[in-house]
Amino acid sequence: MTLFKFSPTILNMYTRSESFFNGYDGTKLFLQKWSSKNPKGTILITHGQAEHSDCYDRLINALAGHSWNFIAWDMRGHGKSEGLRGYAKDFDEYVLDYKIFLDLTLGFFEVHNKPVILLAHSMGGLVQTCALAEKKHLNEIISVQILSSPLFGVAVEVPEWKDKGAGILNSFLPKLTLGNEIKNDLLTRDLDVIREYEQDTYRHGRISAGVYLGFKREFQRIIGKASDITIPTLLHISDNDPVVSSASALEFFDALGSSNKIIKIFEGGKHELYNDTIRAEVFKVLIDFLKQFIAKSTPTETLPTKPSSTKS
Repeated sequence: MTLFKFSPTILNMYTRSESFFNGYDGTKLFLQKWSSKNPKGTILITHGQAEHSDCYDRLINALAGHSWNFIAWDMRGHGKSEGLRGYAKDFDEYVLDYKIFLDLTLGFFEVHNKPVILLAHSMGGLVQTCALAEKKHLNEIISVQILSSPLFGVAVEVPEWKDKGAGILNSFLPKLTLGNEIKNDLLTRDLDVIREYEQDTYRHGRISAGVYLGFKREFQRIIGKASDITIPTLLHISDNDPVVSSASALEFFDALGSSNKIIKIFEGGKHELYNDTIRAEVFKVLIDFLKQFIAKSTPTETLPTKPSSTKS
């Protein structure tokens, strides 16, 4: 379970519902919606590895009162979705499920004729960008994407035996999941949040060899495909993320095909910026960006015509 709670005032702003949908192979995947009365648009949330959709309660709280719908899902093996914790045959399974999630949510009446924002964190960022690069027509349907500490390379040290033995494990023990080397103090400096993580039964620290090998394959591939992604993009990262590679995120940003892109770098931030001690500043950047986007009539007016980079 997740321990963070919405305030009664915020709960009154939304109608919340939850359901399941079938993944590409029939796996039941959890989905939840927060519907605002007069939404300006819809934000689709994709979580990172080992977490789940309820981990974005603080984000939704921060944006309460700004009239956005939110739709979030749990990837297979995560949260309330079916599957062995942290297991997928291959990273591609997440991408295939994500495409179904997009097809489903884009069909909801709430998103018609209003901005659709894709927001993804860490591994979710890799899933999201892989889908955008493969299904290029989405670049014309989606209004903008937001990437939080996207996983385009790893910073956490992976033991050599795990790295080199992943192929063997995947061949002989494909459903074996191992620890992902990520400790809670790499995610946030907020001690209260760390205590929540320790008691959250939906969080886990497992990953299969198939997923890990898929990461390594897609890291280089997505940099090469970044030029195919042309939608406006807001990317925010730590200057020295202890979990994912900040340098790889910068490389992706430089290669990104959109001329309308912003990167915001937060000095000293941990991996989960939405749950870190600097989250108020992160939320302000996000809120200001969304206000600017809504205030304009077209996505191309939302962002500068030249890429920009700022540090906090």
